[in-house]
Amino acid sequence: MRLLMTRAARLCCGLVLLTSATAIAQELAKTATSAYSPRGETLLALVRWRVTGNEGHLRCEVLQDAAASPTRVLTIYREDGTKLAKVFRFETPDSILNVYPLGDYNGRLFTTWVGGSAYHLRVFAFVDGQVKQVLDEGSKVAPELIYDDQGQESVLVTAPVMENGKWTSTSGTTTVFKWNGHGYDMIGSVPWAKRLQCVSTEVCESLK
Repeated sequence: MRLLMTRAARLCCGLVLLTSATAIAQELAKTATSAYSPRGETLLALVRWRVTGNEGHLRCEVLQDAAASPTRVLTIYREDGTKLAKVFRFETPDSILNVYPLGDYNGRLFTTWVGGSAYHLRVFAFVDGQVKQVLDEGSKVAPELIYDDQGQESVLVTAPVMENGKWTSTSGTTTVFKWNGHGYDMIGSVPWAKRLQCVSTEVCESLK
């Protein structure tokens, strides 16, 4: 019971931190939007992402071009003094909900988008000297995060079910993805009520 309470507390703490990170990103975007207006672009989000190696500090922007089709573009730059060098670009028709680095140093870059009446979780990581997309999952409900005793995160993506005309998680199934240092391993899918107990492939198998 104590273990479950600890994990639940970590989950709540993680969600509070993510909400704070989203607010900060939105505030940064507001203060920088005017610089993009002459180009006909709107800056929707702006965060800085600190990673290892020579890349150091990365600048992550989500833009929308008012003159083009409704496409949002996530562009990541390496900051070198006052110079910016583009290192990664991702396009989607989905609307951005939030973007934030998971931690102050060398965490994953989490982005949540909304499109087609669903959430789309896309996670990017700095691996082997490059920015790579390491997760792309969709759901009708927002994803969750928990941490193990070594500080490594797991991403919980729930497939809800329709009950009485509403989507509900409690009768749904949650798939758990665990960070392994280079990507995410899908360690299992379990009933929603048992999702916090799914900490390894072996344990997840026993929970079905």
